[in-house]
Amino acid sequence: MTPTEIPQAPYAMIGGSANWGLRFPEDVVAPGVTVIARDLTFDTPYGPSRDWKIVEFDGTITADGKPRRALYVFSHGTTSGDEIDHEGHRKAFWVMREAGVRRILASSTSGSLNRGIMAGDMVIASDILELTQTTYSLLPGRLRFDASGKQMICSECSDLVERIARDLWPTGNRVYGRTAQLVCAHAWGPRLTTPAEVMAYRSMGADFINHSFAPEVTLAREIGACITNVSFITAPFTAYFAPPSVGILGESPYKALGPIASRIALLTIAALPAEAACLCSSLLSAQDSANHANR
Repeated sequence: MTPTEIPQAPYAMIGGSANWGLRFPEDVVAPGVTVIARDLTFDTPYGPSRDWKIVEFDGTITADGKPRRALYVFSHGTTSGDEIDHEGHRKAFWVMREAGVRRILASSTSGSLNRGIMAGDMVIASDILELTQTTYSLLPGRLRFDASGKQMICSECSDLVERIARDLWPTGNRVYGRTAQLVCAHAWGPRLTTPAEVMAYRSMGADFINHSFAPEVTLAREIGACITNVSFITAPFTAYFAPPSVGILGESPYKALGPIASRIALLTIAALPAEAACLCSSLLSAQDSANHANR
């Protein structure tokens, strides 16, 4: 496959800190899941998008009994060698748009902005709080499309993640699904959130925060795709206010929970209905052509 040849795939998985330390999906216990291509780079108008894989799901494990393919990008598409590339989000979603991706699952870890949400809890977002959303937009200007801010996160996909997670997540940790109405805030990072920022985001109504999901949600809306998240808490609320000698992340649950979260992601892609029953794609709508044509 040449660097510019983007395969067609209706599904995509975005890797993140929930998968760190793993070769995803090779190290995950998931029979019927096979990597058929790896280490792929795709050219985009914004520069190369690196570290992609093509993953195949056998028909014996899919909802419709047919094989399906998904794209996978490492670490949100924001690593370019050893550099941080925030524009990687736009590059990755440009690739997904060209590939015809319609359903997206993003993996991550998060920090709690709520005293009741503890380390190790799974948090499935119902909304986002992101105040710099147009920085890396894929829309062709402001005069061609309206991207609604309603139901930014797919209800159908989120309910499926929750159902699978309740069967697999450790009983000592909680799973917060869509009915909890949790709000995910965004900070670009990589610096962790300060105590003052924690209180500011909390006062605005956010329940947890990370460095990736909100811009991914906005870009998913801009390409007309569904998206949901598999995320768990690694930084509890109280850790932000502990003495400086106390690490914010504390004892990392990555090794124990990362493989489980990764398996949930794969099982969700396999179990998604072939035809979406949600409203997500209708929430990107074309404007009157006169808005752009008449100057």
